[in-house]
Amino acid sequence: MDIKEYNVYIDESGDEGINKGSRYFILTAIIVEREKDLITSQKVDEIKSNLEMNIKSQLHWKLIKGYPNKKMIMETIKDLDIKIINVIVDTKCIKLIPSNNIYNYFSGYLYERICWYMNEVNGIANINISSRGNLSKKSLSEYLNSNNHKKFEIDSSKIKSIKIIPNERKKLLQLADCCCSALFQALKYNDETHFKYIKEIKNKLYSKGKNLISYGLKLVPSDSNAIELKKLIEFLTK
Repeated sequence: MDIKEYNVYIDESGDEGINKGSRYFILTAIIVEREKDLITSQKVDEIKSNLEMNIKSQLHWKLIKGYPNKKMIMETIKDLDIKIINVIVDTKCIKLIPSNNIYNYFSGYLYERICWYMNEVNGIANINISSRGNLSKKSLSEYLNSNNHKKFEIDSSKIKSIKIIPNERKKLLQLADCCCSALFQALKYNDETHFKYIKEIKNKLYSKGKNLISYGLKLVPSDSNAIELKKLIEFLTK
């Protein structure tokens, strides 16, 4: 079987500062076959057109007003040929890791799951990450190719390339922002109105059978109670 190339787009939502920001810090990856990247990106233009936005402007979930507009975005995403992986970090349960190390440490769970998925589909990943102040391609590449991540099952042979790119330059990074921010709001507000955003894209979440917690909605660390996520899972599975 031929190896397929996939493009992966990673964004984040929340504040990883311990006890001084949001409770949840979320990393989200959208995975799309490389050959379907263009047609999928064009759907972002369609969303902007429906929102009467300038096509060249940046789609940013936090700037979208009104439930119908946000629901329209989720309804568009649910019909795309993509897979979505989320890692949800409960910052209140972190005791030994400094705030400025949270992103690097817990991103291992995300890359682990990306590699799992690449193994399942016989694929190789081109990773595109939304730029942030302390993120370095060199340090990330060294991390993924080192033996320091024995905690994770990261098969670096499944990662072809890594790029760090501003959101405005990649439409599917903007789509990752929408998925990530929608989940962040679902956990923050913890009500059915916001849960419905995730319900729309439930079938796009990476899962094994009905298991979302270990795959498309991975919660860390393991001692997190995360009542909000439990309520969301109950809503998604009822």
